[in-house]
Amino acid sequence: MIALLVGNDGYAIEREIEKLKAQTHPLWRNFNVHRFSFQQLDAAVSAAFCVPFGEGGKLIVVENCDFKQFGEIGLDILQPLPQLPATTHLVFTAAAIDKRLKVVKYLLQCGRLKEFTLIPPWREDLIEQAIATQAKQVKVSIARDAVSYLAGAIGNDTARMVKELEKLAVYAGDERITKEIAIALVPATAANSLQLATALLKGQATSAIKLLDELLSRAEFPLTIVATLITQFRTWLWVKSALVSGKYSDGEIVTFCGIGNPKRMYFLKQEVKGVSVSSLAKSLSVLFELEVAIKSGATSDLILPSLLRITQLVNL
Repeated sequence: MIALLVGNDGYAIEREIEKLKAQTHPLWRNFNVHRFSFQQLDAAVSAAFCVPFGEGGKLIVVENCDFKQFGEIGLDILQPLPQLPATTHLVFTAAAIDKRLKVVKYLLQCGRLKEFTLIPPWREDLIEQAIATQAKQVKVSIARDAVSYLAGAIGNDTARMVKELEKLAVYAGDERITKEIAIALVPATAANSLQLATALLKGQATSAIKLLDELLSRAEFPLTIVATLITQFRTWLWVKSALVSGKYSDGEIVTFCGIGNPKRMYFLKQEVKGVSVSSLAKSLSVLFELEVAIKSGATSDLILPSLLRITQLVNL
C-alpha cells in the first residue's frame, strides 16, 4: 500500500503512522519499520522493495516531503512503485501538496491521499463536534456544556484533545462527565495560535513572547503554529486590501476571502482597522520565510526573532 498523509495536523498524522506500525509483527518491528527524510528518497524506495525480516510486513515512512524538490530525478526513482510488494506500506508525509506536480499526480495514481487538517481555532462548532466524536471513541459520556467548555479550554490542539479525554475517561469510569468535573480536571489554557496572531497584529511583543512560550511548552508543533499564523495574516491582508480598495461589499469580501462565518466579518474589520496593507504584507512575507526555514530543518529557536520582527512591522 502507498499512502500520502498530508496536512498541518502533525499529531493526527503521527497517530495514523502508529496504526500502520501496529500492523507489523511485534517481534520483527525494529527490523521492518524505517523512517527516512525526503532527501533520502532513493534509500527509502530501495528499503521498501527489500524482503521483510521474519514474519509480517514492512513500514517505510518518507517524512516532511517537499514534492517540488523531487523533480524529474525523484519521479524516475518512484517509477517501480506499481510493483511494490504487498507486504510493504510506503508512506509519504507532507504539510501540503501541489496536485499539479508530475510527481504528485504519479503518486496519487499509485496510492491514496489522506488529509489531516487542523480545525481553524475560531470554528468552535467544529471543535465541539471533534471533541464529541473523540469522546465516543474513548467511550466517555460527557455533558453538552462540558463539551463547550472543553472546546474553549483546549482549542484546536488535537494532541491535547485526545490526552484530556483519555484522562477524563479514566477518572469517570461509567459516570457522566459534567462541566464541573471538566473544569476541575482540564485547565483552560490561555494560549492558542490565534491569540498569538492577535498579539502580533497589535504589536504586543511581551504578550507574544508569553503566548509562544506556552505553546512550545505544550509541545505544539512549530510548523502548526506558523501555519495558523499564515492563515490568519493572509485573511487580514485580503480583508484590509479589499476594504482599502472600497470596491467590494462585505458579502463579496466574505466570499472571495473564504470566510466561513459571515458574522466574523465585523470583527475582522475592527481587527485590521489600525494596521496598513504594507505592514500586513511584510508580516506575511516574514511568516512565509519562517515556514520555509522550519521545513528546511530550522529549530523552533528561529520562531521568536521572526515574530518580534512582525511586532515591529505593525508598529511602523
